Parts: sequence; C-alpha cells; structure tokens
Amino acid sequence: MDDDRRAHLSAMITPLRLIFWGALLCLIDVTMTQRINGVSFKFDLFDDFLGMVLVTVGVFRLARFAPSRSCAKGMTFVKVVAVVSTFKELIDHWSFRTTDVWDLAWTAFSLVELTAMVVFCSTMHLLCRVLHLDEPARSWHTTMMLYVVIYTIPLGVFQAVTLVSGMIGRSFNVSLGPWGLLVLPLFAYPLIHFFVSTSRMARAAGHR
Repeated sequence: MDDDRRAHLSAMITPLRLIFWGALLCLIDVTMTQRINGVSFKFDLFDDFLGMVLVTVGVFRLARFAPSRSCAKGMTFVKVVAVVSTFKELIDHWSFRTTDVWDLAWTAFSLVELTAMVVFCSTMHLLCRVLHLDEPARSWHTTMMLYVVIYTIPLGVFQAVTLVSGMIGRSFNVSLGPWGLLVLPLFAYPLIHFFVSTSRMARAAGHR
C-alpha cells in the first residue's frame, strides 16, 4: 500500500473509534435515582444524547473520506439519520412531553435507524474493497451480517408490530424478565465486532 493510501486509511480510524464509543454509550443504559429534599432526580450515567453526538461527529468526519460515489451516497444517508437520531435523544434527555402521533413517528424512524446501521457497515465493506483491503473488507461484511441477524431482523419485526399496534390503538409489550440479562451480551456482540473491524483497518494502515 502506498503512503497516500495508508495516510488516507489511517485518518479514518479516529472517526470510527468515535462512532464505537458513542454507540457503546447508547448501548449501556444505567440510570441512578437520587432523592434530595423529598424530590427524586434521575441521572443517566451513560447518556444516550452524548453517545449520539459522538456517533454523529464520527460519521461526518468519516464521510469526507468516501472513495467512491456509492460510498458517498451511503454516508449521506447515514449522516441524515445520525442528525435526526441526535435530535431524538435530545428530546428524550430532557423528557419533553410528546403526543401519540409523535411517538408513532419515532417508532417508524427506529426502522430507519436499523437500516442505517446496515448501510454504514455495507459502506465500510465497500470502502475496504475499493482500497483493496481484503481482510478488513471480510471483517466488515461479518459485522454487517451480525447487525442484520441480531439487530435489524428481530428489532425490526418488534418495532413494526409496535407501530401497527399503536396505529390501531392497541398496546404491545414484551417482557423478557430475567431472560433479558442473557440477551444483553448477544446485543453487544455486533458492536464488539465493529471494534474488531476497526482494529483490522488500523493494522492495515499502520495506525496506533
């Protein structure tokens, strides 16, 4: 790999790591309740809004390195979704009162967010292929498939059912109980592989 391509690839690593850490903040949800003078306050120790800010900054910085028109189109879609998702988390952070129609709109948008995850991984796979990076390309393809199987399909079905239920005025709730704790490591696996794919790109670029 020549020096220009190596430098080009190396510059992508920091934005990818921003996206990873931002996504990790969004994945981990730990809330602490503090009672002061008879008033209860809730603190999200791992703020989703901050996580989405990191993701959005990373996405915009990464989009500057799109080596092809297809990559540029994919990153444009991901940028739009990231900005709207950040706005959504800001609303959730301040707990603004929302209407049922608004909530249904966000439920529908969650399907778009799931699609954006897959588009991003697919774009990274294509980017590595354009740069002739076989091992990182295979790794990103695996990351994409993990997101499809673990996130997009099951959560997409759940969100679609929730959306339809809300539109017809019926509630839809699923409680996993203690089994939900067993699911958490599974949901972390695509993000872990995201980190692995980023590391493989870093090694290809000689980035530390």
